[in-house]
Amino acid sequence: MNRLGLAILLFAGAATSVAIQQNSSTNGRGSGSRSNSIDRPGQSNLVFDDDGGTVQIVPPDLAASAEKKFHGGDVMKSVQQVSIFLGAAWGYPAARSGQAALADLGAQRNTSLEDLPSNKVRGLRAAPAVEDFTDLSSVPVNDLEIQRKLADLLTNKTIPAPNASTIYVVYLAPGITSSLGAHKAGVDYAAYHNFVHLEAGEVRYVVVPFQDNSDRHATAAARAFADTALNPNGNGWY
Repeated sequence: MNRLGLAILLFAGAATSVAIQQNSSTNGRGSGSRSNSIDRPGQSNLVFDDDGGTVQIVPPDLAASAEKKFHGGDVMKSVQQVSIFLGAAWGYPAARSGQAALADLGAQRNTSLEDLPSNKVRGLRAAPAVEDFTDLSSVPVNDLEIQRKLADLLTNKTIPAPNASTIYVVYLAPGITSSLGAHKAGVDYAAYHNFVHLEAGEVRYVVVPFQDNSDRHATAAARAFADTALNPNGNGWY
């Protein structure tokens, strides 16, 4: 994460038919000063999302982040990965064969997760993965659509309700076009994390667009997962 003079509030809110509650922010969104540049000095891993909030991304080249500093805010005490394999192509054997390594990032000993125990994040666990084969290949999938899908899955009890340890990891299937505000997957980011207040509670989630390279795919997911644990509300470690 890059060093910032002010703590950032990672936020995304949207009013939907399933009662996504409106959030508020004090980070200047809607002030007319928003920029779509991913290359802002000192903030190269921050972009604006679809409603003007600030979201932390994993850069597409997976470049190493700067040394993290603690800013006094929340850090998750324990984490449980709830994987959601979203999209019709996950039903094909070629794609499904890679799910096991993604569904339990902690078991893969990814270096991105090594900082968690030293920062008192305990109990890295993985819940059973969920598959949703909705065909989303013909429409762009932005962050608001991800929030709506999470709200639907929670309402239908397809995924467990969130608690203080829950991080939902949404793996997009091959063929899905992912966007985040003005930014495109594979060009501007390899993954990102965000949170939203839904009727079920505060929902922290990671979005991981598909990559053909399985190692890069898992690394992007693990980086965003670790960032969520260490900086869930924008004022922790970054």
